[in-house]
Amino acid sequence: MVRPRYFFSETFTSLKRNFFMGFTAITTVAITLFIVGFFAIIVYDIQGIISSIKSDVELAVYLEDNISEELKEYIEQYIISWEETDAVRYISKEQALERFKKQNEGSDILKEIEGNPLPASFEITLNNPEKIDRVALRFYDKDGNFIEGVDEVIYGKNYVNTLFSITAIIGTIAFLIIIALLLAAVVLIFNTIRLSIYARRKEIEVMKLVGATNWFVRIPFLFEGFFEGFAGSVVSIILLYFINKFLWIRVERVIVDTMRIKELAIVGSGNVISYTYIGVVVVGGLIGLLSSAIALRRYVKV
Repeated sequence: MVRPRYFFSETFTSLKRNFFMGFTAITTVAITLFIVGFFAIIVYDIQGIISSIKSDVELAVYLEDNISEELKEYIEQYIISWEETDAVRYISKEQALERFKKQNEGSDILKEIEGNPLPASFEITLNNPEKIDRVALRFYDKDGNFIEGVDEVIYGKNYVNTLFSITAIIGTIAFLIIIALLLAAVVLIFNTIRLSIYARRKEIEVMKLVGATNWFVRIPFLFEGFFEGFAGSVVSIILLYFINKFLWIRVERVIVDTMRIKELAIVGSGNVISYTYIGVVVVGGLIGLLSSAIALRRYVKV
């Protein structure tokens, strides 16, 4: 029966023999996972900001001045019946004028207004803002004109579509960068394990001749790869902790104070930063094991 101490001893002996490559692998993993972790935090915060902006997207449906009470109530019930509708608020002509006066208090434009030229409207909030185009089309008839009782529909089409496009682009770019960085770490640990195998190739042959099992040969190399990935992840967490504590948390507090966005990675209530640290450790260990397994499969015929 072989004790675990033997495998650990073999692992650290191999690391000493290839100290420079092992140190380089650990450093690269640390830098890679630090960038991945910090980048993930930034992307999470950006997505949080965009989601907050998206939640404020509203569809404004302006009504004709001569609309009857029955038709107004029909349109309101029609809107409420849609599954996409989260909330609908009716703004009367008087409320619209009062709001306009508050928004332009002290402006000369108020002197130019006679009577109440502002229309009544419905302000619609959707449970999925990305369906706003589909909802807006329901206020048009088959000839492309507004349905009866509706004078205009406004929701900033170009702004909304641009916002959704930015969200998709950020997600895609983040995914590609993270994959590229992780692949770089895998390649470096792979090369380190390959050099370890090459340095011990005669020893491996002798071990096989005297009856060593396949796993007896493989385990020290798997330990070595895991150690390099794990050690790199621990260093990256230390770096992440300090940069978050002394830099990024201040940025998030500014965002909270200016934009009232609370669901952020560090100051939010979702423990995102803790999950990030755990994820970095898990990914680091898996990178090391995966790199070792690939190298063993290719260079150790056992």
